[in-house]
Amino acid sequence: MYITEIEFTGFDGDLCTGSVTLVAGDTRMQIPLTLERRQEMDETRTRLLLLAAAIAQARRVPDYRGKLKFAPGVLPPELTRRIAVPAHVALARRRVGA
Repeated sequence: MYITEIEFTGFDGDLCTGSVTLVAGDTRMQIPLTLERRQEMDETRTRLLLLAAAIAQARRVPDYRGKLKFAPGVLPPELTRRIAVPAHVALARRRVGA
């Protein structure tokens, strides 16, 4: 699944529920989320948290496991390094010292 766009719906004002939609051509994967607001966060940090949670859930879907790819510029720089390399590859690199 080659994600070209990410949409956020809900999460307005004090609402703690909404969804993140990953768009790939004609395919749309809508992921409902509930955000715990223990402390106030700025909008950028909140969106990063939501996006990271949505991607984690999308990767659990059997049809898309290991098949999520993102178009250049779709992911914010804060998530690019974490998402671009699968966890098992990053762990192997750390063990080897690469």
